[in-house]
Amino acid sequence: MKAVNNRILVKVNMEQKNSMLVGGIMLSTAMKFETNYREKSPVLAVVIEGDSRLPKGTIICCHHNHFYSPSPYQLENNLFSIPFNKTIFATVTKNGNLNAICGNVLGERVKKNHTFHVEHPDFYVDRLLVKDKGWTSYKEDSIIICRPNAPYDIVYNWNGVERRVTKVSEDMICGYLK
Repeated sequence: MKAVNNRILVKVNMEQKNSMLVGGIMLSTAMKFETNYREKSPVLAVVIEGDSRLPKGTIICCHHNHFYSPSPYQLENNLFSIPFNKTIFATVTKNGNLNAICGNVLGERVKKNHTFHVEHPDFYVDRLLVKDKGWTSYKEDSIIICRPNAPYDIVYNWNGVERRVTKVSEDMICGYLK
């Protein structure tokens, strides 16, 4: 089967779409949203047919909305033809790190000092210290300013240890600090 119209073919285990063995180590993603809804619930998939940037066998972390049955992206059973766009957040390396792709940026939240009382100050953080610029032109270790509430945390477990990285798509970035 050949992917067309700027799509890639991926395989997802629909019964275990939130966990996958990577190099013999279990990687699992968050199974539920936190009460502040700032965590993504990503799905792990294996590229069956991609391109030079996403070759066959690459493990990707992508948006969960593509993977349900019946889905307009589902070709058969666990084979999906998904858009090659910002809904593909990152690739997963053999040591469990995420590498940003498709216009996504990964980083750490920068706490903002509020001059007014905010019950949950993390809700309104709009700044990110860039740790992985992905395919964008931003510089690593720079601070980007994005639309309020645009960043989401990707929470996952690698070999039983929780890891967290904050993701924002490039189209939600408004500027950066020099």
